[in-house]
Amino acid sequence: MDRREETAVTNLAKLVSVAEYRRTAQRRLPKFVFDYADGAAGDEKTMALNLRAFDKYLLHPRQQVDVSRISMETSVLGRTIPFPLMLGPTGLQRMAHRHADLEVARGASRTGVPFVVSASTAFTVEEIREASGGGDLWLQIYPWRDRSAIEHVVKRAIACDYSTLVVSVDVPLLARRERDIRNGMSIPPRLSVSNIFQGATHPRWVTHLVRGPEITFANFADLVPDSHGMALMNWVNEELTNPGSRWDELTWLRGLWPGPMVVKGIMTVADARQAVAKGADAIVVSNHGGRQLDGTPATIDVLPRIVDAVGDRTEVLLDGGVRRGTDILKAVALGAKAVLIARPYWWGLAAGGANGVAGVIDLLRTEFEMAMALSGRPTIESIGPDLLDPDDA
Repeated sequence: MDRREETAVTNLAKLVSVAEYRRTAQRRLPKFVFDYADGAAGDEKTMALNLRAFDKYLLHPRQQVDVSRISMETSVLGRTIPFPLMLGPTGLQRMAHRHADLEVARGASRTGVPFVVSASTAFTVEEIREASGGGDLWLQIYPWRDRSAIEHVVKRAIACDYSTLVVSVDVPLLARRERDIRNGMSIPPRLSVSNIFQGATHPRWVTHLVRGPEITFANFADLVPDSHGMALMNWVNEELTNPGSRWDELTWLRGLWPGPMVVKGIMTVADARQAVAKGADAIVVSNHGGRQLDGTPATIDVLPRIVDAVGDRTEVLLDGGVRRGTDILKAVALGAKAVLIARPYWWGLAAGGANGVAGVIDLLRTEFEMAMALSGRPTIESIGPDLLDPDDA
């Protein structure tokens, strides 16, 4: 660790909220990189709604409850986790840090939370497994057009003990994200004159860029041996994207994967029922953080009706808009087994690598524990709808 990295670790102790991690990431990254992670589709209304919607749900604390011991532990798909939080899949982490997913895996393992690894990363599933030091890793894929590409990654993840498969069903094609368009940012990323200038004003970021491996989708390199870097990313996006995907793809994936299977991107009761019928052991109520279809409801608003419809047959998780421990508490009260975060740990990665990722997790854990105590809810089992509506008591 060089002196600049030591200073960065020291400065993390001064960050007291996820919002402060965001501001730190914004200072440390060129605008086009920060906007890639921070932005969303269209007018970004869905992203904003995900955040605002939590404010509608007010907490009704119970007093004179023994909260001298708080138990935050819960289980997701039969595995115990320290509190109801997981790290969701994100792309292009290599743009934020030279060790990217390796650092995220280390931060997740250090704090004991599962990390959902995107198959589309600059590091292989094997490299991320080695970095995790035995942490709980899940693999996220899309129902790509070429099944041999899916098998190629999935079988390797099985071989190195990834516990769970996550299938994202909400990206038949990439949405139009206006910040990226204005910044000249694309997937694969191509550097414009403006972006080169932005990078030059962020020397620490440039150091991370040039010292790390090439920006690509490393898990697919063996499939296209003549392609690498941007060309390989182009191949993945052009050849594997599957606008014709149907629910029957899940039946095939269910037969391929021996462990639990999770379907991510569910926003309606009808789709929740379809996912369960096709073998989903859990679903993630998700609108992709507002990065796909703008104008959808907030995930926290959709959560209760989906829990009511399928919660007795499958576990229901949620992502979108979680920035505080109280947000986690509200989601659990409405029936979520756990929440997933993405942007917050991306900001942590940019702010301080594995230490920044762990710092974001620890902040949310501290806030969640305090919210449980102040609400008079000493265990996960004691958190229910009456926390938000006392008439349910």
